[in-house]
Amino acid sequence: MSQKIAVVGSSNIDLIMQVPSFPKPGETVAGGVFTQTFGGKGANQAVAAARAGGDVVFITCLGTDSYAENFMERFEEDNIDTSNVFQEPGVFTGTAIITVDENGQNCISVAPGANYKLNERHIITAQPVLREARVILLQGELHPEMLRYILNWTIKEEKKVLLNLAPAQPLEKEFLKHLAILVVNESEAGTLVGRQVKGIEQAQQAAEELATFTDGGVIVSLGKNGSYLVKDDLRQIVPAFKVKAIDTTGAGDVYCGSLASALVEGMAPLEAIRFASAAAAISVTRLGAQPSIPSRDEIEQLLSTENEK
Repeated sequence: MSQKIAVVGSSNIDLIMQVPSFPKPGETVAGGVFTQTFGGKGANQAVAAARAGGDVVFITCLGTDSYAENFMERFEEDNIDTSNVFQEPGVFTGTAIITVDENGQNCISVAPGANYKLNERHIITAQPVLREARVILLQGELHPEMLRYILNWTIKEEKKVLLNLAPAQPLEKEFLKHLAILVVNESEAGTLVGRQVKGIEQAQQAAEELATFTDGGVIVSLGKNGSYLVKDDLRQIVPAFKVKAIDTTGAGDVYCGSLASALVEGMAPLEAIRFASAAAAISVTRLGAQPSIPSRDEIEQLLSTENEK
């Protein structure tokens, strides 16, 4: 059986500003440090899955600017299949402006650019690799119409889907039924259940509610408090690894990409979540989305170190 992971999603150039504190409206905060890196939830998850050991094909849409060529080189360095990376003429590659404070928290503004040019024609072209894939990994950064189109296609084809609904967008419950796994954070879970979700108890309640709509599993990520899994009769909090956070940008993407890789390998759900948690923990100790993504050896080293404690 194929072990391929097909990631369909966004690619962004990340413009990162590290500042002592987030500026208030009308305020200028000086003393920042600027960095430019590669990002986008789809690209981040594709790179994370590949570095975690997965066989990855990435379906995305870039512009025809200089960033596109740099992206292609980076994907190929990580051994990602780029045969279904498309380019749209006259459109800029997606761009994100990220502000990071001294505690490692971030605020992100995104101009989707070519990401919102990904269309049905591209998905039809990519159908052979999508059909071959063991799992298809999707995110909420896709255009809402495209996300629904792809989900409808996966339902018809009976494909296994891991959906990370980030950023949050309303989604009909009928789509949840067919997911293999839904991964959301507290805020995103709140969007789906229609109320604020904050803290472990409310996250558990939201996960239980979402689980009634799907035959698959539900994971609600809780940041420093770990992850809560609901799957069949299993109800479990998986603790996070304790690290000093420098930049949390992309940590959820690292988690999802690594999780997909672990599940495709055949790891049990709790083992896969711990593997993904280790990868995410490493990533927050570094600056930038893709530069922070760890290798398989680094993930296994952290797991080994924690097991020895």
